[in-house]
Amino acid sequence: MQQFNALKPGDSVEIIAPASRSTDLQLSKIKTLLESWELKCIVSKEIFGNDLLCANTDKIRLKLLISALENPDTKAVICVRGGYGSMRLIPSLAKIIPPSFKIFVGMSDITSLHLFFDKHWHWPTIHGSFTEDKVSPDSIARLKSILFKENNNIRLVGVPLNDLARNEQLIEGKLIGGNLCLVQSSIGTLWQLDGNDKIILLEEIGERGYKVDRMLEHLRQANILTSAKAIIIGDFLEGFEPDGSSLINQVLERFANECKIPVIKIAGIGHGYNNIPIVLGTKIRLKLGNQIELLC
Repeated sequence: MQQFNALKPGDSVEIIAPASRSTDLQLSKIKTLLESWELKCIVSKEIFGNDLLCANTDKIRLKLLISALENPDTKAVICVRGGYGSMRLIPSLAKIIPPSFKIFVGMSDITSLHLFFDKHWHWPTIHGSFTEDKVSPDSIARLKSILFKENNNIRLVGVPLNDLARNEQLIEGKLIGGNLCLVQSSIGTLWQLDGNDKIILLEEIGERGYKVDRMLEHLRQANILTSAKAIIIGDFLEGFEPDGSSLINQVLERFANECKIPVIKIAGIGHGYNNIPIVLGTKIRLKLGNQIELLC
């Protein structure tokens, strides 16, 4: 399992947009933030262009992604946002020789790349965001701490969602996953999530109860979850019914009680203002019981 070296002042990083575009202001703020950490930022003039759905055409986004991954002079690749489009690049990305490992940061639609890098290149990646107007200063400080390895002991607390998670025990396994919609979209692809002996993280935003239930049921029937060690439910935000109510919690509780493996809830991992970054593709420990602890 790969381990990334800590960033240090003076290192170069590249900002890319493999999915949707951000605003010019958001891009500028991310660049300014990274430069305030004494990092040198590379941003291609082609990062944004004309496309039906994405930050630029598939051809240009793929070119910039591969260039950033293969650049020997940079230590990290930062995705400016999620949105949509990363999965469109994977069939072509899979044809290249895996480059030397480097730090890769993104979330949401970038889940597809997290899954691909884990499955085919065995890279750990960071699930997190730098967008200052959308995530809290504490979340960004946590992300900086991971990048610069200022704190090697991360501890998060959670709650059990089913009886199996209430049984006191210690579970160890590799953490994989991310956005539920993208995990579901991976089914049948070359980047399909492999849940065997893994701890699976799922989070979502903007999907109503029945859609969340449908995605989870699809994962169950496709046997994606069968051989996993545990499931971590992060934040499932918004997704309100037409009358303003929400069925999300009830859907998640029913799902957890139907699962044959421990299911736990850790608030703050996902799309919220409190956006706890976490490293995927590395081993973590889960202390189960009435109070859950995630240690990595």
